[in-house]
Amino acid sequence: MNARLPALCADAAELYAVRLIDGARVPAEPWANGGGTTRTLARGREQNGAAPWRVSVATLDGPAKFSQFPGYDRTLLPIDDGAIDLHSQDGQLLARAGQPVHFSGDLHVWVNLPARPVNVLNVMCKRGAFRARVSVAAHSLRVTPAATHLLVSLAGQWNVESALLRGVTLPPLNALWISGRPEELALRPSGPGAQLASIAIEAVAGEATAGHRR
Repeated sequence: MNARLPALCADAAELYAVRLIDGARVPAEPWANGGGTTRTLARGREQNGAAPWRVSVATLDGPAKFSQFPGYDRTLLPIDDGAIDLHSQDGQLLARAGQPVHFSGDLHVWVNLPARPVNVLNVMCKRGAFRARVSVAAHSLRVTPAATHLLVSLAGQWNVESALLRGVTLPPLNALWISGRPEELALRPSGPGAQLASIAIEAVAGEATAGHRR
């Protein structure tokens, strides 16, 4: 299997692909407002100068204000233990490890954190074009991938098998990016304390029809 970094999304020749991503090798990019850094694991092909979806790991270095992404829906999942208080003009959200929280990218969001780095999984989708379903597993499971699907090891090591995949392992912060391959996957943790994020990204029906016509 080819292991490579997703500097850009797959184009038409790679619509049916499996990519193995080592999150530790993805370059960290500073936030525009300087409040943290982000490692982009995968993103959709740019449309009008912006990616319609993105999956990344962000490192928060203390109290920070999130960048706004008007027109996007966001999901945040703490990777490290503990809770994160998200504050916005709409109120407060408490994000805990294993429990994704959802909010609008239109909001002004800020966090108050202890003086230590905290890693979070960040999923963004262009509202009305794509939607994401994010869940967390701690035990063996089977998954039938969506058209675009990412499996990210949050803790521990996970073994992945399917009709075509054998001997694939996901150490912490490694991901499997699957495009256009619907065969069922068997996922098994190799020890206690393992956690895996499953991220299904699907085009909204109207956008999928429009894309087919283009």
